[in-house]
Formats: sequence, C-alpha cells, structure tokens
Amino acid sequence: MFLSTTFLRILLEMFPVALACAGCLTLIGCGGNSVAPVASTDTPAASEASQPAPSATEAASEEKPAATASTSKTRHKRDEVWVDENGQKWFGNVPMDAFFDNAYEVASNQESIGGAVVAVADAGGAQEPAMTPAAAEGSDATAAPASDSPKPPMETTTAPAAGGENSWATLITAATIDEEVKSIRNFLNENVHSVGTFNSSMLMIPPKAAALGAVAGIVMEHPESISWKDDAKYVRDLAKKMNSSVLQRGAKDQKRIEELYDAVDATLSRSKPAGLEEPPESDSFAEVAEMRLLMMRMEEAEKRLKTEAGNESTMGEKKAMVAHEASMMAVMAKIVSMPAYGYGDDPKFTGYANEVLKASQDIKTAAESGDFAGYESALTRVSTTCSNCHSDYKND
Repeated sequence: MFLSTTFLRILLEMFPVALACAGCLTLIGCGGNSVAPVASTDTPAASEASQPAPSATEAASEEKPAATASTSKTRHKRDEVWVDENGQKWFGNVPMDAFFDNAYEVASNQESIGGAVVAVADAGGAQEPAMTPAAAEGSDATAAPASDSPKPPMETTTAPAAGGENSWATLITAATIDEEVKSIRNFLNENVHSVGTFNSSMLMIPPKAAALGAVAGIVMEHPESISWKDDAKYVRDLAKKMNSSVLQRGAKDQKRIEELYDAVDATLSRSKPAGLEEPPESDSFAEVAEMRLLMMRMEEAEKRLKTEAGNESTMGEKKAMVAHEASMMAVMAKIVSMPAYGYGDDPKFTGYANEVLKASQDIKTAAESGDFAGYESALTRVSTTCSNCHSDYKND
C-alpha cells in the first residue's frame, strides 16, 4: 500500500535529522571513537545506505535518481515510492530502510555512545557537535566538575607559636622587653661610670646584668620584630661576662664593668663595636644567668606590686607597671624551670615555678579588668608559693 503524498513529504522533511542520527551511530559505533571497517557488498541497498545523508537543500533540489544497477537507466520522481529488481523499496532515490520506524524517538535520544553525546537537532535543523572527552577538558569553568566529592580543607602554612600558651609571645610583649632593657640601661648608665657610684651600687649590678642576659636570650627566640634582635647574642654574651666573677670594690672592676656596659649600650643603639668576640650559639639561659640572680628579679617584681599597687586605687592607676612586673615574674619562672638549671625533672620544683607563672598571668588579667580581689588573691599565691619553694630548697 502506498503512502499519501502529504505524509511522504513530512517524512522527507524529517529525513535529514533521522538520517544524521543514524549516521552518527554508524560512524561512532558502540566500542569507542574508532570506526569499524564495513564489509563490502554489491547490493544496491547496502551501497546506497552507506552514502552520506543529503542535506535538506540537496534533497529538495536533486532530480536524478541514485546510480545503481537497477536504476541507472530509469528516472523516478522525488516523492515516488518504487521497488527495484532486488525487492528493495525506495522513496525517490533514497532506500526506505534508511527511515526509522520511530523516527521522533530516535532523533530525541541523547544517550552517550562510545564517549560522545549525540545532541538533539534544534528547530532549524542545526545539530550541536558531540563533545569528546578531550574537548571536555578544555571546556569553560561553568562545566560540572568530574566529581561531587568535597575537596579537603586547605592546609594552613602558619605554625603555632613555640611553647603554646606559655610561649614567649604570650608571656611578654616586645614593648615590655624594650621597657625592661631601657630600665636596665638607665640604671647601669648612672652607676658604672665612676668608682664612687659603682661601689655604692655594686650589689645591685649582678641581678641587672642577669636580667639583661635573660631578656637577650628571650629576644633571640621571640617571634616579634625587635630592633636589636640580630645582635641579641652579643648583648647576651656581654651581660654574661659582667657576671663572670664576683665584683670587688674599686677601680679595677669598675673599669671592666664600664667597658662591657659601653659595648652593650652601643650594640643596643645599633652601633655594635668592631672586634667583639663572636659568642657561642649554644649558650643556655643557665650559662648566662644564675638562678639566684633571676629569683632576685622575681622578688623585686613582687615587692613592687605590693608597695606600688597594694590597693584598688593604686592598682587602677598603675596598670602598665603591674602588667610589666607580672610579665617579668612569669618569664623568670619559666626560665628557672628549664632543665639546664638542674630542676627540670623535679616535679615539686617545676610545680612551684608553674604556679608562680600562672599566678603572674592572673595578676595581669585581674589588673586589666579592674578586679582587685582577683589581683590580691593571685599576688598572695605568688608570695606563698615562693615561700614554700624557698623552705624546701633553702640549701640550694
């Protein structure tokens, strides 16, 4: 039974889409992008089906039938349905088996075949090119990622301060260090330039030198930027030499201490004298400052807090002084508990030192918040702890 002329024309208009889909499937194959070899055949149907699909324009304008053995001498109309001598049915010059039974369904199928995607033809008959995996790699940033799994969080390249909550940065600021060094310099400048002042202040010089050496050691390890940090090892070594022997009254020791102090002063002023001996890098705090001298600095801080900030009014007025002295007590407590001093494996001693450190931090916090009761309680803890420590280790 022959199809009506109108329906055949509709099918003819659909033909480029359907045949294009069939061509893609034939060329791509199900195994990948390579085209499988096609066995040769002499039948007109097979020969004609393997030819490229004509465009809509070519189909509309072409009047000649396909050149086959059965049609080479016969012309058929474009919309004529006829059967060749082999029983093959034709529509014009196109074999009828080129049409899918469900043309619309096939044309709308976008299933991936061999790594490529066959796109749906748009209303004008244009067809989107299939995107191969290689092309997908160069697609823009709007393409969906290959995996929806979350990316691991970025690692931070910032390391925590050494020592954790008791690090130098936590216990003492660069500004406090500068104030302490300024105070020591003022004292030495006033008391080492003449024999008279040296003799009268001789017993106070060793604790000041020890404190300077300890602070210089802290500067070498402190994370903050301090102007003389590059020369801190020289300051530490000069302070160590000031306490290399017990001071004696008179011009000899006065001259030695004066020369050492002048070198310290120049170095702190960024004018390090030429010819300074290169200090050992391995010096520990214990080799630079004796424990008893550092404890004298702690005692000085405790007395100053009691006398100059002993009530709520004075504590509020001298918050800066309280913070400074509390910081000095804390760092001295940390230093004397270091293994090089010989008590690092003694839990009782390190317990005392840690309690002083903690109480010193509580003093600072209480003063900053105006909590006099907390301040007074923390200061009492310092006094009690120091007294108990001295009682247990008085022979040391």
